[in-house]
Amino acid sequence: NSSSFSYFSDTSTAMLIVFVLFIIPSRPFCNRGCPEVGSAPRLLDWGTVEHKLPWGVVILMGSGFAIADAAETSGLSSWVGEKLSVLGTLSPVVLAFLVTCMVVMATEVLSNVAAATLLLPILAKLAVQLEINPLFLMIPATLSASYAFMLPVATPPNAIAFSFGRIKVYEMVVTGIFLNVIAIGVVTLSLNTIGRAVFGLGSFPHWANSTNFTTTSCVT
Repeated sequence: NSSSFSYFSDTSTAMLIVFVLFIIPSRPFCNRGCPEVGSAPRLLDWGTVEHKLPWGVVILMGSGFAIADAAETSGLSSWVGEKLSVLGTLSPVVLAFLVTCMVVMATEVLSNVAAATLLLPILAKLAVQLEINPLFLMIPATLSASYAFMLPVATPPNAIAFSFGRIKVYEMVVTGIFLNVIAIGVVTLSLNTIGRAVFGLGSFPHWANSTNFTTTSCVT
């Protein structure tokens, strides 16, 4: 059954490795005088996981993925894309700049993967309705989703660094806002120079107008 493969992913591999750590003894080959293999402590035990795993980070990241999946499953992505069609009066360059700014701000409160998963289908739908090359909006959105410099929730490295308690939120905001401004400028300039030359962003591609085209396939 081909549908059964959908239940196995990178997460399944990670969980399998963790499960094995709960089984393997920490001293499987003991010299004389060591405790029996069966009584040796395991490589990992629940007490260590319970006290040292940053559960707040896990819940924080998981909630972002849940929001993104709910928006796609419920049809919210398509609905928002249709409502944003009023932006067709704007120049594609201006629209791409606004998309870059929007994604940079969105990824500060969502994980970068969740922000991309939530926004890319919306932007693909919007580009097709406006007859703009979908890549012209999706490339800056994808790049901007990684520019999460201001808040702990934005990306796992930020959350891990903040969890040690030595960095305050306002310190991250003050430093990160300058990096965001620079990143927006670099993406906008690169998109309208190198991006146009390499990806042919100035024309509407035939594959985007195909009846077999879907926002999911474009994101993939």
